[in-house]
Amino acid sequence: MKFHHSPPAVVIVGANFGGLKAAACLPKTFHVKVIDPEPFFEFLPNIHELLSGLKTPEMLKFPKEKAIKRSGHHFVRDAVTAILPDQNTVLTRSGSRFSYDYCILAFGGQDNITMVKGAEKHAVSFKSVGQCQAIAERLEHLANSQKTISVVISGGGFEGIEALGEILRKYKKIKGIQIHVVEKQDRLMAGAPANIDREIRRLCKPYPVYFHTGKTITRAWKHSVDLSDKSKLSSQLTIWTGGARPPKLLYESNLTDAPDQWLGVRSTLQHSAYPNIFAAGDIAGMPVPLRKQAYHALDMGKTAAENIIRLHKNKTPAPFKPSAKPLLVAFGDMDAFLIDKRIVVAGPCLGILKEAVFQYVMTDLDPSGAVFRAIHASTRITKSAFKIISTYPMSLSSLAALGKVRIIK
Repeated sequence: MKFHHSPPAVVIVGANFGGLKAAACLPKTFHVKVIDPEPFFEFLPNIHELLSGLKTPEMLKFPKEKAIKRSGHHFVRDAVTAILPDQNTVLTRSGSRFSYDYCILAFGGQDNITMVKGAEKHAVSFKSVGQCQAIAERLEHLANSQKTISVVISGGGFEGIEALGEILRKYKKIKGIQIHVVEKQDRLMAGAPANIDREIRRLCKPYPVYFHTGKTITRAWKHSVDLSDKSKLSSQLTIWTGGARPPKLLYESNLTDAPDQWLGVRSTLQHSAYPNIFAAGDIAGMPVPLRKQAYHALDMGKTAAENIIRLHKNKTPAPFKPSAKPLLVAFGDMDAFLIDKRIVVAGPCLGILKEAVFQYVMTDLDPSGAVFRAIHASTRITKSAFKIISTYPMSLSSLAALGKVRIIK
């Protein structure tokens, strides 16, 4: 490959898990620009805890520019509007043009809320700290209204179940609240072993939680939703969880053959047609599909950066090797599930593992110096520990039950 710059110019589109990790792994001698329209990094795997107040917005955020500067690179707060792969150029909303020798695409998908009529206006997405904080405030207002209320969660996948768990953590003893979960698959958390569906339903039996599986929301209104079986649910708050769809930017930039395709990449994370374009995170359409998880995005960002370094040294890029990490799903203060292929270990105490992952990754990505990273970590741990302890019952029998784990068969 013929370089236009020496050292090479690298443009990273997106400053979330994959983009930040890639920037941290690229040499400071490279000309690296990271482009993203949002000023703050958000730890999205734990945003469901905003609904119960277990986390505050400040605990889940830090400035992207500061993190990029810590890596020795340049942050551009702007939105990318076009990628011109034949010209090795990226265009932004402000009218800027950035040429590159290598490009890493590390942004996520588009919210699928626009696919259902009325949802964009009357439902609240579950994709950011701001959105989840707005849901938390709305729940608090409804709970204090002393009226019978109905909450609808669109999506019974991992996000929807974790949202349900946090609502129950805080409001399961509130009279007059009903929670409806609508899931298009025939069971909850369809990507996990089927026995988790049974466990979630068992845990929810004492509470006014209703599951509508094998159905979809076909229309959202201000105070109700229509379902695909022609029934209607009352809803003072409709929470829109679930998957995302590929961003239009990929198809509009001729990087995919159809609007509904993720970015097709080789095992080395290189685009199938443009080997100087890499993917890191949710947009990567791997030869063997992967769950869209933050730990995969971090590992992809590292691999993409290492392969750029290899190519710069005229070495062969290495294949991405996904970490064989189990999936952790928290269900409020009632339970947590550790899923490793077809084996499921459950127990409330496993939620501590999810908290440990949060603390470790936030400390690792924290753009502050060593002293302030330690202070920030200590503050987060103290706040989290106090709030976690305050949500659990304090009887000896209840505390003993927290330490029990079981294999779900």
